Amino acid sequence: MTPDDDKRDLLQVEPPPAMTPPPATQNRQGVWGWLIGAGVLVLCKLKFVLLLLKAAKFGKLFLTMGTMVLSIWAYGAIFGLPFAAGFVGLILIHELGHGVAIKARGLQAGWPVFIPFFGAMISLKGQPRDADEEAFIAYGGPLAGTAAGMLVAAYAMRFHSPLAFALAETTFFLNLFNMIPLGQMDGGRIAKAFSKRAWIVGGILMMGLFVLRPSPQLAIIAIMGAMQAFRGAPTGDEPQVPDEVRRKWQLRYFGLVLYLGLAMYFVKEVSRA
Repeated sequence: MTPDDDKRDLLQVEPPPAMTPPPATQNRQGVWGWLIGAGVLVLCKLKFVLLLLKAAKFGKLFLTMGTMVLSIWAYGAIFGLPFAAGFVGLILIHELGHGVAIKARGLQAGWPVFIPFFGAMISLKGQPRDADEEAFIAYGGPLAGTAAGMLVAAYAMRFHSPLAFALAETTFFLNLFNMIPLGQMDGGRIAKAFSKRAWIVGGILMMGLFVLRPSPQLAIIAIMGAMQAFRGAPTGDEPQVPDEVRRKWQLRYFGLVLYLGLAMYFVKEVSRA
């Protein structure tokens, strides 16, 4: 393995469309079959496409822009282009939050890559030095996403925009979903700094969501999370997280979760007024 191969993907996981608050646009039916088929084909060919793009001078930039356009097109076919463009833009801000956090810790970040109906990911070259650094990098995404959601919510309340209300509620929900402490989700990475067994709670939450809203996305996320949890199960010889670090991340984690939950509820109630 070369140094360039020593990298990890920070995954921005997206809940299935059925769980996302519906925008104030007309849903379009009859496109799910070919969208899923196209998505499978794209994923199968992704490795080949990545190799071609890496050979290009601006391959990484084209990859980010191309997958953004693909995502906007896919979401636009269902929710309309205005919502799709805003939604993908908010996911981008989430990913840039990870990128800023990576740079702040002196590490190298790749370019965001978007995967329709699954979210996006950004590569981290190298490994975090400890649980505190990993939590810091993971926390940057939901924090940036929450800030973006606050701006959109402020715009919605100022101009009484149904589209902005839908986007604000969706981004709060999306970032709250990503705080579930499971696997490669942001919450799973943050929880490592204060609990080695938080994945148990995450698994219960994910199963509950799957019962309420069955979807292939949730099943895949749950399986990946379970595999990661068993691989990283405590062995007794892992370095202990200092108490001050543990308390810091407990406060940050539960504070952001509480804020996102209240923000989502507040935006929904105001939009109905």
